[in-house]
Amino acid sequence: MRSFPLRITRFRWVTAIGAVGIFAFLAFRYLVLSWPVAVIFRDSISIPEGASTYQVAHLLKKRDLIPNEKIFVNAVRLKFDTRAIEAGNFQLFNVRHIGDLVEQILRPRVKAVTITIPEGLTREQVARFINAKYLIDITNFLALSENEGFIRSLDLEVQSLEGYLFPDTYRIRNGSTEEEIIALMVRHVKQALDEEISRQGLAIGLSPHEILTMASIIEGEARYDSERVIISAVYHNRLRRGIHLQADPTVQYAIPDSPRRLLYRDYEYPSAYNTYLHKGLPPGPVNNPGRASILAAVSPADVDFLYFVANGQGQHVFSYTLDEHKQVVRDLRR
Repeated sequence: MRSFPLRITRFRWVTAIGAVGIFAFLAFRYLVLSWPVAVIFRDSISIPEGASTYQVAHLLKKRDLIPNEKIFVNAVRLKFDTRAIEAGNFQLFNVRHIGDLVEQILRPRVKAVTITIPEGLTREQVARFINAKYLIDITNFLALSENEGFIRSLDLEVQSLEGYLFPDTYRIRNGSTEEEIIALMVRHVKQALDEEISRQGLAIGLSPHEILTMASIIEGEARYDSERVIISAVYHNRLRRGIHLQADPTVQYAIPDSPRRLLYRDYEYPSAYNTYLHKGLPPGPVNNPGRASILAAVSPADVDFLYFVANGQGQHVFSYTLDEHKQVVRDLRR
């Protein structure tokens, strides 16, 4: 009669030991597969016919791609992949951990990463943002973005691709080059500047390039979608009246050590992009604007505001006259 509780106790102990064992194994597997290796941006390895896992590990160690052979062999085993390592020349891309390396050798097929680019980044910030998710040559990316021949191959006649690296969600195919990534982003911006948007822009005197330029200024100013069309109206009103835009995002773009808090002397910085010194739109976009700002650039609100100032909480106070604007600034400073 007493053996039944004893059996339950034994069962509980066996279950507990089994659970601890499973947890320990999973922790060990995670530790091995996430073991860092020398980051591989782009490389390749040639595996001879009939090479064993140990021989492949030796090849990798000889190339200094792994810290030791044993870690690779264990990682292959822990993948529980029954397929044998094939012979051939394998391209390696974006490898950070031993698990990445094993996966690309065991499954040499195209993979992709998903990257969502935020609105309002400059081309340099875009390059660094992409590089955090998918390793690219940042120097080459930036050089291409101002390479005249490459830009013309994208059917564009601009000095730089600032403004043309459209903020969107992308599936970047493993092995994609900087040229391919940039071309993909430019295709997206051309889709955003569709026939209707371009028609609206022409109706108010803006070319597609000027639409992106205006949109980038709006993007640099607006924090709330509801204000985008009002900010757009302020700048359109100033353009029509021949008043300097006096847009802070253009000064931020002009100064060499941006982004930072602007100082009084910055507004005198000599640059064609400084709209405190030069009337009209700057030569080109000052960041890469999103859809909402592009739409606002061609559909300004029907208001006569000429001035606005940040209220310190992410929004703005708009004014019709300079005197009214100065009073708002004084009130906010109090």
